[in-house]
Amino acid sequence: MNLIKKQHNFLPLVFDNFFRDTWDIMPAIRNNSPATNIKESDKDFIIEFAIPGKSNNDFEIELDNQLLTVKTIDNISKNDYNYMQQEFDYSSFSKSYELPQSINLTKINSFYRDGMLTITLPKRKEFYSQPKRIISVNK
Repeated sequence: MNLIKKQHNFLPLVFDNFFRDTWDIMPAIRNNSPATNIKESDKDFIIEFAIPGKSNNDFEIELDNQLLTVKTIDNISKNDYNYMQQEFDYSSFSKSYELPQSINLTKINSFYRDGMLTITLPKRKEFYSQPKRIISVNK
């Protein structure tokens, strides 16, 4: 069962592609927020951002109490191209997350490699998942 219904366009797909790709009468909706994964394990959370074309110095990651903010610095340079279609760019974005109390705020780290910004949010030891155990019933 699919929980997300497909969104239908006002015009049929053939006309939509024709107008959008040829004359850009109906410009594509831009979303400056990169694709993001958030994963959880027993010991940490990991946030991954797909952000190609950046360097380590292009990111600003700030922690203010329990609020984690990830920003990129806009480095768009003017070029001589007239795009017929542009589905990605290197514009800036800002995204914030309110972190749960279970995060060890002093051990958060990040790295940028192969177009992926990865932020590791380790859990405090008292919030680690406990392994399943069998409790015997006494007589």
